Amino acid sequence: MDNKRGQGLSVNAIILIVLGLVVLIVMILGFTLGWGNLKSIISPSSNVGDVVQSCQSACVVGGSFDFCLSKKELRAEGVILKDVTCNYLFKNQTRYGIAKCDAIPCGDVILVSAVSDADLQNRCTGNAGKTVQALINNVLVSKDCQI
Repeated sequence: MDNKRGQGLSVNAIILIVLGLVVLIVMILGFTLGWGNLKSIISPSSNVGDVVQSCQSACVVGGSFDFCLSKKELRAEGVILKDVTCNYLFKNQTRYGIAKCDAIPCGDVILVSAVSDADLQNRCTGNAGKTVQALINNVLVSKDCQI
């Protein structure tokens, strides 16, 4: 009698099957939930470090638009601040550690307190040619005041 055994799967084949299943699951989730939603599930919920680095880079290269007006989304500690700028974060949200940029004064941007878009529009009085900004419902709203 011959004692023949069936050939089993090699370790390499098992690893490839598992990797294939993981890729398949990620693709299914990506197409069903949407790739943006999948990214938010996979990536960390806080991006404070990235925003701080971006602001430091803008200061070093003298990017006044990037520091004063470029909009960012900051996610931290269950708080999401939308359309915020480095200038706003430095002046009004110091807990996130945005450093002062002496090279970029942001003189044409005025930060005010406002509760609505109409209130923000009223703050343009006497500020022609400048940009008035206020945080309204965790969104930094900007209004360019006409000359």
